[in-house]
Amino acid sequence: MTPVNPPATPPTSPPAGSQPQPSTFREVELKLHAAPADLARVATLPGLVALADGPATTRRLRTAYFETPDFKLAANGVALRVRQEGDRFVQTLKTVNSASPGDSAAVSVRREWDWVVGGEAVDVGVLNDPSVAGLVPATALDALECLFITDFRRTTLLVRPDPLTAVEVAVDDGGIYAGGKSLPLSEVELELKAGKVASLFDLALTLQAAVPMRIGTESKAEAGLRLVTGKAPRPVEAEPLGLSPLSTVAEAYRHILRQALRQFLANESCALAGGDVEGLHRMRVALRRLRIAHRFFSPLFASPEADRLVEESRALAKRLGPARGWDVLMSGVIDPLIAEPSMPSGIDRAALERLASLARAAGAGPAREAMAAILAPGCTTTVLALVAWLEHGRWMSEADGDRRVALTAPAATLAGGWLSERMAKLGRSAKPPENAKGRDKLRRRLRTLRYTADFFRGLYPEAAALPFFAALEPLQAALDADQDAVTGARMLGSLAGADPKTVGAVAAWIDRQSDRRRKALPELWKRFRAVPPFWS
Repeated sequence: MTPVNPPATPPTSPPAGSQPQPSTFREVELKLHAAPADLARVATLPGLVALADGPATTRRLRTAYFETPDFKLAANGVALRVRQEGDRFVQTLKTVNSASPGDSAAVSVRREWDWVVGGEAVDVGVLNDPSVAGLVPATALDALECLFITDFRRTTLLVRPDPLTAVEVAVDDGGIYAGGKSLPLSEVELELKAGKVASLFDLALTLQAAVPMRIGTESKAEAGLRLVTGKAPRPVEAEPLGLSPLSTVAEAYRHILRQALRQFLANESCALAGGDVEGLHRMRVALRRLRIAHRFFSPLFASPEADRLVEESRALAKRLGPARGWDVLMSGVIDPLIAEPSMPSGIDRAALERLASLARAAGAGPAREAMAAILAPGCTTTVLALVAWLEHGRWMSEADGDRRVALTAPAATLAGGWLSERMAKLGRSAKPPENAKGRDKLRRRLRTLRYTADFFRGLYPEAAALPFFAALEPLQAALDADQDAVTGARMLGSLAGADPKTVGAVAAWIDRQSDRRRKALPELWKRFRAVPPFWS
């Protein structure tokens, strides 16, 4: 791999005992992306200037990012850079993201170690400092090279929304460069210097009302590595929930919603890239989990504001749904059929290729609609407002006596009853429904039970929970596949201009696959019903 603008001076290793001591920081930051045409307006917004502690300052920052050819630092969760700030150079080792499940959604939490060095070359000696021991593998020290640079103008304001709060607003305009490739940088970083994290979201909402922006979850280091490797963003799994038997009802609610919002944001880049259908699917799952959790907890604090914002998330999820349906049809039916060495009976390859073209064209409009929904200012506003409401915590601090007692009680006092209610919704039938409508109803109820059980899993012994999930997951997967088949056949029938014979043959193939899965359902249902609920 060819380094980008390698340093003119070689790495240095000062004698033992002469290494400078690092400055250490914990950075709490909210990143927003703005269109280049809008970016220049941010630092001059009257609402922002009125809160500023002094005038804005502008400087050019050039930063060289160092890695090994096999990306050992990224694998270890850190990034290494040397930034030129005027006539001095600062070497920084930074964790990519040190956020824990208890931290707010949309906020990046990173640890940072800074050393003033002599030039744009890496000083490997300081990386032996005990404070960063283990963060940089010893095998990486001799293989570090400059893989990309960032070069941008940063306009900075320190704003004080109230006497206890300080937020540094940095407006970055420039680019990331790796060889002959580049990515634009057009972003606003809000770094909390003092005060509560909710202040970041209040300020972001103020900015969003004047300049349309989008929440960013990717650091400059991560964006640069993506530019170097050319790899598209991958779908992101939901984090484990940080609940324990000691968690209160209020803590459980906050944790569950934070996780859902983080999963939604983490999969946005993958969904917008358009190459992996799972990104969009996981965004929809995150919103569904958020709604289910809110439905359980909302009577305890009765907030019309939260109800409205969660309902807005439902409207957003509906705009993402049709694109997912066409993606499933292509990836689950048509693409596998085309990949078959020999066509199933009644299906002509050329006719199937024409059907695939029609399906792709039909799905293009919903895909554009899904991307437009994600990129719309209203999506960002809803997420920011919901996180601000959650983090301010007035739903807890202003609760009356009875509600406060309920919110401060152990979450397990309510979780078992909620889980039992969801279990009872499944009924007592000895076998699953035989008609498609009944199976879909069961599928939806099992899905809600699955999410609810997952929310509260940490409140109970894991050994008790494992058999329950082991029986539930294959049953739910089979019912999901069954419903995907029903939906796919319906979508095939809606394709204007499709050859009826080919549509009929593909639909028959779908039905044959579905029939095999349906034959396995009674045994899967029997196994699930035989497992005792882990919350009993």
